[in-house]
Amino acid sequence: MNPVMALWMAVLTALASVRGVSVAPAEDHTEIVIAVDGPASVKHFTLESPARLVLDIDGAKHALPRERFMGIDRGGIRSLRTSQFQASVVRVVFELESQVRYSVQQQDGRIVVSFPNPAGPFEPWHAGTVAIAEAAAEAAQPAPREAEPAAPPAVQPTAAVTVAAPEPGPAAPAHQRTALHPSGAYRAAAQLSQEPRITVHFQESPILDVLATFAEFSGRSIVAGAQVSGTVTADIRDQPWDIALREILHSHALGAVETESGIIRVDKIELVREREKVEELVTRQFPIRYVAVDSLVKTVEAFVSERGKVTTNPTSNALVVTDARSVLDRIEPAIMQLDVRRPQVTIAAKIIFVDRTALEELGFIYDLKDVEGPGNGIPGNSLNQITNVWIDSNGDGIVQDGELVEENFVNFGGESVAALANANDRVASPALQVLTSLALGRFSLISFVEALRQISLSDIQAAPVVTTMDNREARIQVGEETPIRVIDAGSATSGGVPPRASVQMKETGVILRVKPHVTGDHVLLDLHAERSNVALAPADVGITFQTQESQTQVLVKDGETVVIGGLTIIEKTESRSGIPILMDIPGIGALFRTTKEREVKRDLLIMVTPHIVKESMR
Repeated sequence: MNPVMALWMAVLTALASVRGVSVAPAEDHTEIVIAVDGPASVKHFTLESPARLVLDIDGAKHALPRERFMGIDRGGIRSLRTSQFQASVVRVVFELESQVRYSVQQQDGRIVVSFPNPAGPFEPWHAGTVAIAEAAAEAAQPAPREAEPAAPPAVQPTAAVTVAAPEPGPAAPAHQRTALHPSGAYRAAAQLSQEPRITVHFQESPILDVLATFAEFSGRSIVAGAQVSGTVTADIRDQPWDIALREILHSHALGAVETESGIIRVDKIELVREREKVEELVTRQFPIRYVAVDSLVKTVEAFVSERGKVTTNPTSNALVVTDARSVLDRIEPAIMQLDVRRPQVTIAAKIIFVDRTALEELGFIYDLKDVEGPGNGIPGNSLNQITNVWIDSNGDGIVQDGELVEENFVNFGGESVAALANANDRVASPALQVLTSLALGRFSLISFVEALRQISLSDIQAAPVVTTMDNREARIQVGEETPIRVIDAGSATSGGVPPRASVQMKETGVILRVKPHVTGDHVLLDLHAERSNVALAPADVGITFQTQESQTQVLVKDGETVVIGGLTIIEKTESRSGIPILMDIPGIGALFRTTKEREVKRDLLIMVTPHIVKESMR
């Protein structure tokens, strides 16, 4: 016998056997009993996403009827996976409905796990032999052994194998360990493998001996097909053994599939695929917990064979897949990797719009009249725009009280002079008016000084907040819908039929549309922020829409505020009107003109702050 095989058989003979497991109700608790026919120690821990309870039984070998027990679904337990994790360690993984507080006790030939029952009464379940003879429980404790065996001797002089102990801590879930699919690739990504690492060198070694080396190292059963032949030359350095075996098989056009009992069968890829075509079809339901089941259909359809079929069960949000058992085993880990809880992101935006207007106006207005008061003769010429004038309205030749005319008109009263300056360009709503009057014989010179300085400030702030899932677009609007009447002029006819009119709705207000993508502690935002309102148009077109918006894609750190848009508009206008020539005289020209200055400054600032909701990633 090969020395390595002899050593391996001696180790297995000295180990206790894990022969049975049961799940049963115990008052208000769920009780798990693992039967071991010899002394062994146990380590335990929990994993999340999904919730799992992991037991590593040291000093034991796997003797259960198979490694996977799906569809338990009782007492808070979904399914069970077991394996010979290491040479002397049996790993038992319970997939739970949720995280629980549990206790672990070792009794005579039994390992008992107990936790509160979250599911109510249920029927007991068991697999293998649960009852163990008392004599087995009284077996002597084995001598302490090291966590890892010493490096085994090479299978052949051309193959040297070195065992590298795995890093401490929880191992990968059972579905991410060693199962192969017919293409030669493992179910899990290489970077996620938690299997023990191996350093090995093969030089023209027969492939059957190479498979035996990996079987001895991993403790797994590997069976080669009749047409598997050839030699292997490879130099593997510190790699997980499952990944190393995958690459060797792939380089020799070989595939592998794991049977229901946990045996890895190796054969040519085309033979493995042909075997799939004649396998019995099996239907399996995969519950989906975190995503919509319809979103996974097209992805899963790419994994099934020509005979396979994928349907959905909307009631339980589950995928129902019918295909060969080996294909279903390949699909299961893919579904578990797709059905993951995605983080949520809260996006807080702030839209600030500031409008500042400064207005300065200064004007000088003059009015020269030929004026007569009541009881006197008829006044002369006048332009009655700024100050009123007396007229003889009853024609008796005498201007009397009550004959003061306020209307805007021109009075012709003989040979005299009347004049106006800047009368049509006055300061609107002046803050200061100074009136002076100067009598020059029959004439009166009236002057107005009008001044205005006005500053207005408008500060509008909107702070929309929205929470959405990773890679899902969210939209929030605070505003209104404005109807717009649209006339189809081409629909009018010569027969007097008026053109057709339709109404369209335009959304206005504060609108935030965002689609986040979480990348580590950063968030990639595809964002559209808008503030708009309705204003009357200066012409007869009806209304106009004043809009400030920003559309961008930006990478922001979690909790960091970034300015995604900023805009400043400054409008300055200045106008002068006055008496020609006089208004341009240096120094005194300001006395003969009206000056208006207007400055409008608008600032738009859009800021955004994303927060990754930590609770959603548990």
